[in-house]
Amino acid sequence: MSAHQQTKVISILCSLCCMLGLFILIYVLSVGPVIAIFSYSNGYMSPEQIRLVNFLYAPLSWPTECSASYRSLFQSYVDLWLRLI
Repeated sequence: MSAHQQTKVISILCSLCCMLGLFILIYVLSVGPVIAIFSYSNGYMSPEQIRLVNFLYAPLSWPTECSASYRSLFQSYVDLWLRLI
């Protein structure tokens, strides 16, 4: 493999890693706005919406069962968005 091809492969891998990191960041930060929008669309969240949010954001809610500080931070973030929207 030539030096140009290696540079191109490394550039593509770096771009993919950055895109993956950005996707993860957007996923984590989207939990608050999503819950707030669902909550205020009808004044409450329907059982279907609750199931959808629980399914989509299950990986973010699992640590709340083990860590009180994470649970407090998570709840504060969601509450912030509930007040903003």
